[in-house]
Amino acid sequence: MAKKEFQPAPVKMIEDLESIKIVSDPLRVQILEAMAAGPQSVNQIAEKLGLSASKLYYHFNKLEQHGFIKVVDKATRGNIVEKFYWVTAFDFRLDKAAHKLQGPSEPQHAISKLLHPLDVTRQDAIRSMEARAHALEHGKPKHPRGVKAYREVRCIPDDKAQEFMEKLNALTEEFETLEQVESNEDAVNWALTILLYPSFYFETNEEDE
Repeated sequence: MAKKEFQPAPVKMIEDLESIKIVSDPLRVQILEAMAAGPQSVNQIAEKLGLSASKLYYHFNKLEQHGFIKVVDKATRGNIVEKFYWVTAFDFRLDKAAHKLQGPSEPQHAISKLLHPLDVTRQDAIRSMEARAHALEHGKPKHPRGVKAYREVRCIPDDKAQEFMEKLNALTEEFETLEQVESNEDAVNWALTILLYPSFYFETNEEDE
């Protein structure tokens, strides 16, 4: 399949509430991530995610309707025309003004916003480990790749926490600037999830006791 001249934008801002809802679904996030390396069909993405294509058509339609993906090529196989989609941008970010569209900053909204990347990471990590194990069982070569999973809780002053946050921001910005290449045996998607937050506890109230 020859690629069209279309090239995704480096960044696209999400500016409306409906678009925010569209990418709040963990499966759609995985579709966008799997498609970042180049144009692919629904069947190709389904194979990568270990799902049936019939489960993805609805999500593809939603992503296309709201401008997250677009058809960039077609191929005829017998009487069937297969569409190849590509992301319209390599990175989607929430516009500052769009935060106001989400309503007041309620605890439940904050929880949902915090847990969304964790939901995506959990599903993606499980699928990735299962897919990698299956590939190795079928003779795929091993590579010096690893997984870093880490959790630690430390009581530190706010200024030290902010200093560390700035270092994390610099690392994530460096990760975002790495050039995207075609997927092959030596280049695969790497997922990075970082969650740094103040770990609060409920205060003991003697009257409640």
